[in-house]
Amino acid sequence: MWIWLGGIGLFAALLLAAVLISNVHVHFTFRKHKSDDFARINVRLFYGIVRINYEIPSIVFRNMKEGLLVKTEQHVNHTYGVAEGHERINKRKVKKWAKEVKVMMRATDALKIWARQTLNRVHITQLSWSTRIGIGDAAHTAILTGWVWSIKSIIIGFLSYQIQFKHPPMLEVVPVWEDEMEFQTELNCKMKIRITAVMLSGVRLMTRVLEVDGGWRMWLKIIREQRRRHKQKLKEQQG
Repeated sequence: MWIWLGGIGLFAALLLAAVLISNVHVHFTFRKHKSDDFARINVRLFYGIVRINYEIPSIVFRNMKEGLLVKTEQHVNHTYGVAEGHERINKRKVKKWAKEVKVMMRATDALKIWARQTLNRVHITQLSWSTRIGIGDAAHTAILTGWVWSIKSIIIGFLSYQIQFKHPPMLEVVPVWEDEMEFQTELNCKMKIRITAVMLSGVRLMTRVLEVDGGWRMWLKIIREQRRRHKQKLKEQQG
């Protein structure tokens, strides 16, 4: 009997160790060609046993007042059906998000430092970003191409100080010398972070929240508000 108990204990210890040293893999893809947009986020956990696929097959810009209408589809392990929905992103919603971020910063001790420490644990294993651009005039296309190169370099330079790159990013900007306007871009990014790093990051966040007087109440209020909005959105879609 003791042998069986020892074997079960050893198996449980090995299983726990395997889980702790596993990685969370995230694969982000974004494509845009004229009015055709597509984005996808694929998350793999526990050696691929758990898979979450979040797709944005449509991004429509209405106007300055209504903002963007984003259609979403979510798959979990490809067996639990598809959760479809839509999200409207306008100026009012962006202001609301900014307000919530300010509340989280007040409710957490040194939230920026926590975010930087967490990002330092992220490893980007692959990053490629290609763009084809042309505006019908050769001189203006050349100038715009240089601007796009500069913007990409600034973004990658900033990320390199926050996140670890396993391989150098592959960047490409191709000018299109045709008379018609052309814009096409594709971003492909793969990253990973260990489960242990995620768990430790969560513990540090809770500690920083508890160090602020009333911090956990402010966080709880934000979480409840997010749940209320989610339920309200589901009711609107079902109705």
